[in-house]
Order: sequence, then structure tokens, then C-alpha cells
Amino acid sequence: MPNGEDIIEALRCSIGLVSIVYICRLYMKLSTFPSTILSSTARTQLIKQAVNERYDSSHTTENIMMVTNMIEINKDMINRVLLLSDFERNVIKLDINHITMDVLNDMILFPFTNICINCTKSLTSYRYKLIHVIDCFKINRAVAVTADCKTCSLIYNHSSWYSLKDRWRKINKSSLNSAFKVFYLCDSFAFTYSVFFDYTCQLLHDQCPFQSFSRILIDRYNYEHQNSNIILQPIPLAKLFQSHWLLYQIVRFEFMLGRTQLVNLPVSLNRNELNYHFECYSGWWYHLFTTFWSRHKSIPNIKCSPSNCSRCIIVDGHQKCRRLVCSFKNIVDTSIEEMTSIEIGCPYTPCRRIQSSNSIDAIYCRYHQPSILSSPSLDLQKASERAAEFSIWDRDFLSEHKAQCQNYRNDSEEIKKNKTYGILASYHPCGVAVGFTEAIKAEGMRSVTRHLLLMIIGGFLMPDALIHDCACTLKLHWNKWLGTDMLKSSTLTQQLPIHLALDNFHQKTHSRAMCQTIMKSDHPSHEGRFIGLNSQAAEQAFQYISRAKFALRNFSFPHSTIMLLVMLHLLNCKMTGINSETIGLGYLCFGDIIKEFFLTPCVYERFGTLNDEELKKDEDDDQSDLDHNVTSEDMS
Repeated sequence: MPNGEDIIEALRCSIGLVSIVYICRLYMKLSTFPSTILSSTARTQLIKQAVNERYDSSHTTENIMMVTNMIEINKDMINRVLLLSDFERNVIKLDINHITMDVLNDMILFPFTNICINCTKSLTSYRYKLIHVIDCFKINRAVAVTADCKTCSLIYNHSSWYSLKDRWRKINKSSLNSAFKVFYLCDSFAFTYSVFFDYTCQLLHDQCPFQSFSRILIDRYNYEHQNSNIILQPIPLAKLFQSHWLLYQIVRFEFMLGRTQLVNLPVSLNRNELNYHFECYSGWWYHLFTTFWSRHKSIPNIKCSPSNCSRCIIVDGHQKCRRLVCSFKNIVDTSIEEMTSIEIGCPYTPCRRIQSSNSIDAIYCRYHQPSILSSPSLDLQKASERAAEFSIWDRDFLSEHKAQCQNYRNDSEEIKKNKTYGILASYHPCGVAVGFTEAIKAEGMRSVTRHLLLMIIGGFLMPDALIHDCACTLKLHWNKWLGTDMLKSSTLTQQLPIHLALDNFHQKTHSRAMCQTIMKSDHPSHEGRFIGLNSQAAEQAFQYISRAKFALRNFSFPHSTIMLLVMLHLLNCKMTGINSETIGLGYLCFGDIIKEFFLTPCVYERFGTLNDEELKKDEDDDQSDLDHNVTSEDMS
């Protein structure tokens, strides 16, 4: 009886060393098919074809048949020597720095580089941590390896490098290109790109909230018995998954639309750090969004028609996704010089009342609690008075026209409940979102004007035509106030659309004389600008946001704004057929227009109501939003 070495040698002489393992694996796999489906002759021909194509060889049928017969006779021995069928069931443990890892089955997440990005010196002081990787169908055990650069005081892990001293984290294209397709930032959990993609698909098609998706994952793990003995709770998993998914999408967003080679993230998932990061970066992200999508018609091979998709802008408001906000009303925006001052309301969520404290007023945010509220500065007080005066002037002027047309809006509507008015959004006729503003206060004509000016400031390429369901009131407003302190003339206001028209649906309900003539989309004065365009693009796009209202309502500012930004960006990518994971597309097409990174002041920095001690407090909001720090203890 020949021994194993003689059999292997015989196979090597018959077919060659390179082809042995491949033929053995093919034969073992194909031998599971019944002969009624795959006969032995057909199996031999299939193996011969596969081997000859793979190794550019010319083995004959007789050679393959002789080898497969030898494999069949010695199947058990071949399986033990070459295939190692029990390899995945083996456990080989290795103890390093008090961490026990299974080198055969555990996923080892090494740092993405072994050389420091800054000083190019070799990394040292490797540390190991046992974590779990959340995938679509199972939870994988993994070991996260970190390394230090002592010279630069930097720490490197699988997906990023960071500085604990300066509180920043950075990601580049190399760190994002994980061999395991895993996104790991910190703490004891990581997520695969597949589970991110799974949620994105469900979000775009079924408007799936994070907590619902987390329940689906947990049920799937339990059904498949793939939870790695980790007991997960839906709410903590949803909070953790939300933070990672949002940050991952922001990284993809910046790499696709920006000109940067690095993406900055907060060093931890602490709520305060995330909120501060989102507010500081929101203006720059909005610049990337409006700059890119307002010019998307020039991108090659997109699905929408370049000749029609950007001919006009359609502005509309949507209230279904409105959320709870602070009741403090005297908040103004003075950042747009052309508008002097405009009331916008406080975007922050009211505080949750704490049982042990009676000093919390549940209708105000942490920045406007009566117990800590101080008198505003003289400049802020004057700006508030000026904004209120402007609103009254505009209301009184438009009230003269209110009797002539039942379609009417103003910025002085009394807010009886502390909820937002949803969002103001702008679309191209093709359905691509090109800008949005959260409407904390009413969506009157000053708010619409502010929305348009913010888009222009952000880099929006404004067409000369606009459709709005109250375009007549907007035209009257501009005709009256353009050139005054309420709306100063400048190069900015000169970019506002000249041709305004009512959308076809609402135009029928307008009774003013101008609404039945120059405000009609087919009036000769518009020179055919609106002919053949879909004037209902905004209303149609709002159908998706309406279905996603329960998911959007659970966010507090600034997460609400960033979540909407990401959702609209992903929807635009889907609608135009652009891969959202494309890198460098914005810089390739509009590199001369895209600005370098700039910081946006946080809204609360304009209030002047809190001291440093209060700013460091981390109070919960008055709703079960998901944007706060989650630790490994929360997960089990």
C-alpha cells in the first residue's frame, strides 16, 4: 500500500505540482453532484477545461482521468494532506499582552500602515484589543491592533490615526481601503462596509430608521446563531450604528465631492464632540453639496437629461418631518449682510426634565434655560428688534394683497407648539435636490429669500428662473424691498432669479390678476423657460421624505441637518446613476470652484448665554434621539 508521500509524488509526476491542489479541490467539490446531474465524463471534461484555462496548459482527458481516479481511491488521505477540511474548525490560540486570539478564525485588524504619516518613522508599541465586528449575518470576533508613533504622539489603527492630545482623528484613502472592508474607529465594535450598504439600501427604498434596522440585525443573528455569545440591545446598537454610519457616509461624501486628501473626524463618539464637529463642518459640507449638485448636468453619463434638468429651480416647503425645538424665539441670523437681520428661531432640542432637578424647563434647550439665561448683548438686542421690525413691515405690506389671493405666507406666524416648520428645499426639474434649509420658523418670503441666498453663498449655480407655489408673493416681496435695508442690492442679490412662476398645480388656486397672467409658467414674458419642465419635482421628491418622517423626527440639531444632507446626497446619486463611493469626482469636474475647508460658527456661539462649565455639561434631549456616546458596557 503506497504511503501519502508516494501518492503525492505520483500526482506531481502526472499533472505537475502547480495543478495538484486546484484539481483536488475541483474534484472534491464536483463529486458532490449526483451522476444524474453531472456524469463522470462531463466532470472530467469540466476539470480539464478549467485547469488548462487557469494554468495555460494542455492536459489531455486521459491525464485528468488518471489523476481523478487516483484522488477517488485515496480521497481521505488527499483531503487530510491537501484540503485540510477541518482547518476552520481548528483553534490555535496565541496570547499577546493579555489578549488571547485565535489566529485561524479571529479577524486581525492591523493598522493600515506601519509607517507614520507625519515623520515616516516605523510605528512601535503595538497594542491589542478584543472587539466584535458587526456584519449583515453574523458577529465576528476580531482583534484590533493599534500602534504608536512616539515622535508625533499619534496612534494608528485599522481605519484611521488620531491624536488624543489634540482631539482629532484623520482618515485617508489608504486607511479607507480596508482589506477586510471593515470600518473601525474606537471602543469595542466595528462595522463592515456590507452592513453599511445594507442599511443604505433599506433607507433609500424603505426609509428604515436606525432602531428598526438594529432589531432586524439582532433577530437575524439570533436566528442564525451567529451572535458570538454577545447579547445586543436594539437601542444601544442603534445609537452606535448611527454614529458609525453617519461618519462613514461623511467620509465618502468628502472624498467624492471635495478636493481634500484627508477627512477629519472627532476622536471619539461622545455626543458633544460629534455635535461640535457637525456644526463646525456643516457650512463646508453644504458648500460641497450645492456646488456639485447644482452643476451635475455637466457630469458625463448621468441618467437625467442635461438639456432640461438645470433650467430652473423649484422651491417648496415640507412640514411632515418637523421636530421639537426650543421655544425661545429671539434668535436672529446676521451672517447675510444683504438681509441685515432675520428671525430664525432656536434649532436646538428642548431639555429632558430630570427627576432630581426641578430647575429644568422642558420647553427650552440647554442654552436658553431661564435659570442660566443672561441679558443679550446690545448688538444682539438691536439685531432682534430690527428683525422683528422687518417682519412686521413685510406682514403689513403683504396683508394688503392677502385679500386678493388666498395663497399667502409670512414670517410672523405665531408658533403655538415648539415644532419646526419642516424644511425648505430646492430641486431641479429632474428631481435632484440642490439645496435645503431647516425651517425653524415660518416659511415666509424672508425665509425663502434667506434660503436662496444661503445657497448662492454656498456656491450654488443659480438659474434665472424659479418655480414656487407662492411665487407671486415672493415677487411682490422682492419688488417692494430689494434695495432697502431689508434686502440690500449687491452682487449676491443680483444672482436671484428674474423669472418667477407658479407651479402648474397651485396656479389654478390663485385668484390675483397677476397670478393668472405673468405668474403662469407659459406666459410669453418667460420666453419658454418653463415649457416642458416638471414643475411638481419638489412635491414628488417630498413623498420620500414624508415616508421617512418618523426617522427624521428623532434627530436633534445638528444631527437632523447632517442626516438630511446625507440622505439627499445618496438619493441624488441613485437618481443620476453616480456611484456614491466614487473618489475625486467633484474635484475632477469642478476643482476650480470648490473652496478649501472653512469652519462654520456654531449656532450657540451667537447666544452668549452659557459659561464654560455649562458648555461641558452633557444633558439628554427631550426625545429619544440616537446621537450620544455609546460604550461597550451599553451594548451587552
